[in-house]
Amino acid sequence: MKSIFTFMFLAFFSIFTFAQNAQSEHDYPTTMPSFQFVKIKGDGIFDSKDLKKNKPTIIGLVSPECIHCLLSLEHLNNNFDKLKNVNIVLVTEYSKEEFYNKINPLAPKFYQSEAVEIVQDSDYEFAEKFKPLTIPTFYLYNKKGELITVKRGSVEVNQIFQYL
Repeated sequence: MKSIFTFMFLAFFSIFTFAQNAQSEHDYPTTMPSFQFVKIKGDGIFDSKDLKKNKPTIIGLVSPECIHCLLSLEHLNNNFDKLKNVNIVLVTEYSKEEFYNKINPLAPKFYQSEAVEIVQDSDYEFAEKFKPLTIPTFYLYNKKGELITVKRGSVEVNQIFQYL
């Protein structure tokens, strides 16, 4: 009986360790992929070429139906002054109305700021290009478009400020 529990214990932690290693070694793009998404704020298409040069960029995949996304955006909104020299692009698959109605009460600075682009991934290209594991996922790229870090979830997003 004791050997069965020992075996189960080892098997469980082996799987847990493998899952953590697989997640930390995920193959995120090391340079920012080019992209084009439909603007939610304003009209037209937002292209990766439209990002202001010589600024780091945060690209976040978020959903208005995700509590962790809402908490992440609320925290970023509350620390918005720390993001004033950063390009910010929020990507969602939801429509303008669905996104605005849920996000604006929690993160109004994202709609007020011209430095923030909110875009819709209507063709579901984001996942193929950026390879997120979860929602929300935030990518921080340096001024040269090189990946600095990826943060997932409402807890990890707090850590993004240490890289700015």
